[in-house]
Amino acid sequence: MTDTIQQRSLRQLIGPVGADYRRRALPPGWVWAVLAAIVTAACLTALPATAAVFLVASAVVVYWPRRDQALVPGWRMLALAVLAVMVWGPDVIAQWFEHGAAVALLTLAWLSIFTHVRRSWALSQQLQHQADALDDQQLLALLPDDAAQLAKQWRAGDDRHAPELAVVMHLAVMHAALAPRMRGQGMLAG
Repeated sequence: MTDTIQQRSLRQLIGPVGADYRRRALPPGWVWAVLAAIVTAACLTALPATAAVFLVASAVVVYWPRRDQALVPGWRMLALAVLAVMVWGPDVIAQWFEHGAAVALLTLAWLSIFTHVRRSWALSQQLQHQADALDDQQLLALLPDDAAQLAKQWRAGDDRHAPELAVVMHLAVMHAALAPRMRGQGMLAG
């Protein structure tokens, strides 16, 4: 029985915390492929249309984690309105600002995508590193009393609650890893 306890580490239940975060924060491969095809097709058209497609693509990437929530129009909506005025507005505006504004908005959209992807990767790596640094005693301390009891039973060889325990462990580790960051941003009390 003691061999089983020493061989079974609670870290086995955690799973890939960083990869799971990244999977939720970034669109899946098929969305990237569709966006790449649409952006490539838009590059064959006028510059304002390309900029508009880039703005929509950046919104898809950045707001992917919140795709189930209603979105508040932000700077992208204002940028699309500016592009619409340039394309269908008075010729004076189009002559003076169309190219420069389209390039600026294209750059903003690309930087938005790049920044979001870079931050998501960095945070996922940080989460995984923090999860990997926790030992079994620290993991037990993260759990509520009933889950800690189930974790001790699992370490002793009882697999009846392993799927539920894996979910609780995963969430506890995510919370522990994100709590300092959220506290620094004023999102958590304490």
